Amino acid sequence: MTENYSTALQTIINEFKNITPEITNTFIFKKNGEIVASTETATGDENKKLIAAFNDLTDQAETIGGIEALSIQGADGQLSITSMNNRYLANVSSRAADEKMVKMLTSVIIPTVVKLVDQISELSGSESPQAKKPEVKPVEEIVLPDKQTTQSESIPDMTSFRSEPMLPEPPVNQFMIEKIGGLLVPCDIVRVDGEVIAKWHDIYGDKEITQVHIETLEGKAIMCGFKPIKDTNHNAKGIIQFPEKVLQALQTSKGKLVIVKPVITSQGEKIVAAKNKRKRS
Repeated sequence: MTENYSTALQTIINEFKNITPEITNTFIFKKNGEIVASTETATGDENKKLIAAFNDLTDQAETIGGIEALSIQGADGQLSITSMNNRYLANVSSRAADEKMVKMLTSVIIPTVVKLVDQISELSGSESPQAKKPEVKPVEEIVLPDKQTTQSESIPDMTSFRSEPMLPEPPVNQFMIEKIGGLLVPCDIVRVDGEVIAKWHDIYGDKEITQVHIETLEGKAIMCGFKPIKDTNHNAKGIIQFPEKVLQALQTSKGKLVIVKPVITSQGEKIVAAKNKRKRS
């Protein structure tokens, strides 16, 4: 983790005191005990004791799916811990603190700002907890043409590539995951807002769009088929519906954000794919 990244997070949590003076201690830490950033109102030993106690609790809660958030109230103070993608935000405040303000800071505002810092750090090439690891793809098997294969069969018709107009870049949408299930729900099909699908077809006209590329903020990606959300009364704005199989493939869960874009297959790619399929058969 770079110094600039830690400084950015440090600046964020230092503002807690200005917003709510009743906050006595705030820090961000990893499960392994590393403290990413913290206010100066508590010693490192106190923070480490709190982390050790929290880790003991999360280990015992693994059987029920883990802990996303924790809130404890005492006679004079209160503690809240919020999960933020492989890190946790701990906040200690007095009982006089505005409960709604503390909850908004710890559960909404700060996780959102930290996620933005992660994305900026990633785009600038800095190392961050969200930095994507390079994807190692298997080498594609190359099938050599048979000696009797004619030249016209082994070489794609390049005139198809030259005559095909350049396609615009696929639009990128960010959606929040909603889980769907049932006997009639396909296990490998996601459901997307119908208005978004209509915009894709407006951009690409008669181009065939049968799949979408989905990527989590942690870098997990998958391509799968899609359909519009069925319920017309459903508030589908900003929502993508996942069956259990897709959730497991992306190692994500309900309420998380994903990046989605349509997969456009050009005419040239279709020709090459069809000829390769004919050779294999």
